[in-house]
Amino acid sequence: MAAVREDQLAGFVALLKSEGRRSVLGLACGAGADGLLFVQAGIHFTGVDPSEENIHAARARGLEASVAAAGVLPFADSAFPSVWAVDALAALPPGEWDDVVRELGRVASPGAPIAVVLPEPGHPDHGQGFTVLRSPA
Repeated sequence: MAAVREDQLAGFVALLKSEGRRSVLGLACGAGADGLLFVQAGIHFTGVDPSEENIHAARARGLEASVAAAGVLPFADSAFPSVWAVDALAALPPGEWDDVVRELGRVASPGAPIAVVLPEPGHPDHGQGFTVLRSPA
């Protein structure tokens, strides 16, 4: 499963590089495993997670990260040229998904790629792939 995830992230990194995008917001960044892969690929990573423990672990890995809830991000409008949020929605109740996707669109620059998994409630393999949305232009 980790190899599949790394392949997916590599595909997203390739998209970012092909579009000249050099940084990414990582929503629900956890302890920073994905963040390290972005940094190793030459993409600046800024992570957020609701867990202080996860943020401490991400910072210990040298990543820029802060505690924040998915629905209320502490960033200006259009602050990021891309967003990696593949774990963000699965941990939330379905009633919050639209608000989170709207918030991602707010902090993403116009036309920015936003990678999310659109979970299906009760579906066991909801985390198998992701969809790339685009923020409003």
